[in-house]
Amino acid sequence: MLRGKNKDNHQGMLSTDQLAAVHRDVATLVGDVLFQVDAAGHISWGQDLGAILLGYEPHALMVKRLADLEDLVSAEDRGLLVQSLEQLKTGGRIQVDVRMQHQQGYPVWVQIAAGAVADCEGADARMVGVIRSTEALHRALTSLSEARRMETVGNMASGIAHEFNNHLTPISGYLELALDAMGLDHPLADGLQSALDRAQHCAELVAQIQAYGQKLILMQKRVDAKPVIQTTLRLMLSTFPENADRVTVREEWDAALPDLWVDQGQFQQALTHLIRNAMEAMPDGGTLTVRAAPHSDDPASGKQFVRIVVRDTGKGIRAEDLKHIFEPFFTTRGRAEARGMGLPMIQGMAAQHGGWVEVNSREGQGTEVSLYLPAAPLAESDALPQVDPDGTMKVEAAASPGRLLIADDEGFIRRLVRKIFENEGWQIDEARDCYELIATAKREAGTFDLIIVDLTMPGPSIEVAVPVVVEAQSAARILFISGYSRDERIERLMEQVPSDFIGKPFSPKALVSKVDALLAVST
Repeated sequence: MLRGKNKDNHQGMLSTDQLAAVHRDVATLVGDVLFQVDAAGHISWGQDLGAILLGYEPHALMVKRLADLEDLVSAEDRGLLVQSLEQLKTGGRIQVDVRMQHQQGYPVWVQIAAGAVADCEGADARMVGVIRSTEALHRALTSLSEARRMETVGNMASGIAHEFNNHLTPISGYLELALDAMGLDHPLADGLQSALDRAQHCAELVAQIQAYGQKLILMQKRVDAKPVIQTTLRLMLSTFPENADRVTVREEWDAALPDLWVDQGQFQQALTHLIRNAMEAMPDGGTLTVRAAPHSDDPASGKQFVRIVVRDTGKGIRAEDLKHIFEPFFTTRGRAEARGMGLPMIQGMAAQHGGWVEVNSREGQGTEVSLYLPAAPLAESDALPQVDPDGTMKVEAAASPGRLLIADDEGFIRRLVRKIFENEGWQIDEARDCYELIATAKREAGTFDLIIVDLTMPGPSIEVAVPVVVEAQSAARILFISGYSRDERIERLMEQVPSDFIGKPFSPKALVSKVDALLAVST
């Protein structure tokens, strides 16, 4: 061990004054403010409270007494601080989180940790402490709380949507069957067609609600952009009744607008964020423009995109803020209104699809956000879509009738499927839960050509039931159905067995077409 020459002042040891200086320097570096309060309530500061924590110019904020410190605390938290400081008169220590007023007017969270001390000679007690910013911690906790709340709301919405999808299935299914049976010349045909249109509209609304409650893998499909955007726009306008009447909405659609090749749930979620941001930027009214048109990224490459534009005439974004708008938790509306991952989520969604986002804005002149997403590839069959006169899809049954097992815990779903396939000449068996599914598959081993299975039935899990069913019915094809959307769980099941999936509510013709395609693969 190395020792200094002066035994009373070892090399490397700090004097009391030097140690105090180090404490002040460290506190300043980490953003802490040290203080001391004497018995008369006068405060001595180790650092400049206003400059370090509250955004003031150096030495502009004078806090000389304990009462001055209490006045900086927001009215909601002042009582808590006063009560805590009162406790120090009897000794001990406190640690309390309160909000102080920033120079710009918004509250910031700080933690005040203090304790009562007395010198060795028993002089009057004094209080020493530290004030440190806990704003980042509280923002993180708020974001976590909001994420948990949204997860709870999303799970609830997903469950409600599942039930709606179950009940919409027979409503739309029987309406379509009735139209086919009665013909468009029947006096009730117009009314039935109107009811079918409304049922399909309800299914679209449920799909939007369901999108919030899912953790989905990216599942791109052909999506007609215009009705999706219009439905999302109407839904978002209804959530701003206080200023919706003061906003003029303009819709601009290119006559040759191609379909999108996107995950519809993620696309709707991105639209929701963009429209909400635009509405919030115009609290006093303005013009909201939504536009969609084709866009060629590189004509030589042949890649086609669709440009979806959401433009407002609101307050716009400051130039210095534009470079931060894709940073998580950045907001131009003040920390208290930070929602977290709005534009970053949209940017990530676009990138995952192979697209991108552009933002143009000037302070006082509004904001325009352009979302570029891939157009769906044009298939030969897309040029002349085949539909029945009632507007539903045209299906020419191709699969030979065989034997079908329909497993669903909802009797009205089983009855609808039975009706659809009996009309096609199929022989039908039913199972009400996973117990009956397994028992029937074993008892009638090797006799089914098709098994339609709901994913959420009582009894053993579908992951347990499916391997048993496949072993007993090795030649059968399986069609999974559910009121929930297709997710990773379904993908894993479909990797294990020749199968496909159709979500509820499904059209009878869509169901028959799906079965035809599934059975055609096996022949």
